[in-house]
Amino acid sequence: MPPPAPNKNITQFRENGKSQEVVKIEKKMGRPTDAPKSYRESFRLSENDMEKIRFCMEKTGASKTDVVRMGIEALYKELNQ
Repeated sequence: MPPPAPNKNITQFRENGKSQEVVKIEKKMGRPTDAPKSYRESFRLSENDMEKIRFCMEKTGASKTDVVRMGIEALYKELNQ
């Protein structure tokens, strides 16, 4: 289950001399997407694994994240036949 979405509105109080001013700030949303990426993972890899990822990045022109996603998709398709 993804983490709850953060509150988009923030109220700040600013002091101007003796008075206070209330400023409402709306957080930016980022690019809209049909497939939000809510999860972040961290793991350790060997030098050999990183060389393979770099090789795939160089040959495809894809980012490291996209190479990992392609690998997940290929394995998933293979196992789900």
